[in-house]
Amino acid sequence: MSHAQRAPQSPQTPQMAEPLSTVADTVIRAVRGALITAAVLIVLALFFGRLFGPLWKSLNVDESFSQTLAGLASLLLPLAVYLALGMGARAHRKRSTTQAAVITIALATVAVAIFYILNTSQGAGAAAEQSSLQFAATQTADGIVVDAIEPGGAAELAGLLPGDVITALRRDPITLAQLESAVAESEPDTPFRLRLLRAGEEMQLTVRTVAVAVESAGLKLGPIAAAWIGGAAVALIGLFGPPGWAPYILLTVSLSPLILGFAWLAVATVSYRTQGLLPIDAQGNVGGLTLENWSFLGIGGEAPATPIWSYAANSLFIAMLMTGVTLVLSSMAGYALSRMEFSGRRFFLSLTLILHSFPAVTLLIPVYLVLLNLGKIPLIGPHIGFNSIGGIALVMIAFGLPFGVWLMKGFFDNISWDMERSALIDGASRWRTFWEIILPQIRPGLLALGIFSFIGGWNAYLIPAIFSIGTKAANLPVYIRTLTGDTNAVNWNQVVAVGVFQMIPILVIFVFAQEYLLNIYSGGSKGSS
Repeated sequence: MSHAQRAPQSPQTPQMAEPLSTVADTVIRAVRGALITAAVLIVLALFFGRLFGPLWKSLNVDESFSQTLAGLASLLLPLAVYLALGMGARAHRKRSTTQAAVITIALATVAVAIFYILNTSQGAGAAAEQSSLQFAATQTADGIVVDAIEPGGAAELAGLLPGDVITALRRDPITLAQLESAVAESEPDTPFRLRLLRAGEEMQLTVRTVAVAVESAGLKLGPIAAAWIGGAAVALIGLFGPPGWAPYILLTVSLSPLILGFAWLAVATVSYRTQGLLPIDAQGNVGGLTLENWSFLGIGGEAPATPIWSYAANSLFIAMLMTGVTLVLSSMAGYALSRMEFSGRRFFLSLTLILHSFPAVTLLIPVYLVLLNLGKIPLIGPHIGFNSIGGIALVMIAFGLPFGVWLMKGFFDNISWDMERSALIDGASRWRTFWEIILPQIRPGLLALGIFSFIGGWNAYLIPAIFSIGTKAANLPVYIRTLTGDTNAVNWNQVVAVGVFQMIPILVIFVFAQEYLLNIYSGGSKGSS
């Protein structure tokens, strides 16, 4: 009897699990991500601050946008580094969550120490120079009393005297602590317009800050501890935050200036002050609310001599007339250019594009002469000439038509010929085909063009300001300009309130017409949804 020989079975080797992240790997990964993030932000800060800004300055262009972007990149640098450290330690959570947290906090501590050393070495830490107005003062119930002035300093050069009582910064009441904080946070040569009382007489002086050396006070444990707590907290957010959260955080941080701007607008309309997000009364107490800024509506104060409703009616008339005429002419011209072949078609298309490229400011004098001559036409001249609502609306329509024609042509080009050809074969006229078959297909485009035309007419400033005199044809933007005259003191809170009042119709339109506005960027639309 033969026995089948069995091959010796070797013991099965268990499958090796995926190697978990070691402490060294985690540290290397986190540091590498933080260094890459820091390098990107440093390059952006140097590009805008050291290259882009000086380039514009060499061209005699006065702008602060590049410095703002450079400062924003520098401001976000520590935050981004802490987040990168936390996100780099995420893989170690599979091995030990506690170890991952300890590694993250340790790396954040090292990063805080590095940032503190860099700031101190650059003169921005404990031994930094500080802005100063070079006077000593005390806080009293009447205001900030100037006790002493440094000889030859900024305050003496501006004309400030001992005994002066500072009551406000511009129009905003201010305390000594608030003034010292604002001065410390300012750059050298920053102007401070101080309202003060001298011998019972109210006056204004502008004092510019100067940089003064501040003796080193050694290590400041309070700021260091606050920086460490903040850095560790941000790093832990990067470690334990849900996956995919980073884009939303970045979007929120990027939009925060816009969000804060709208919040400031809302607060400033019912406040006495223009700085900060908290309404403060003349005594510096939180909660000072007022409706005086809305006096142009007849509430909260004395109404203006010329009601704002006349300016609003002019804005509405310009916007409605511009919308209606632009829609009619643009749709018919766009249809003809898209569907019909005629001599001069290409020339007309090129001419339309060229006209759209001309800035309005280059044509102001010819348009002025045209309006003067239109005003001489019997009967209708006063309604379509210079200093008339009709004349301003005609100019706005002329500047808006090239854009409308090209937009409508793009929508018509995306409509199939089949339905139109069938209607023409069945005996429908060209006009009936256009009106009953084609126009319903481009309804989203018509709505988008109508909305943009209305917004352009409602917010128009240059044309109404140039071609109107007085209040007869002035609209809301022109009214806002009258509130910021060069001779009288400007109530910026009321300017903000009028701006919010003008913005209400635009916000309503954007809320209810977002879907149609998106169609204007798609170059056309199919269907009538």
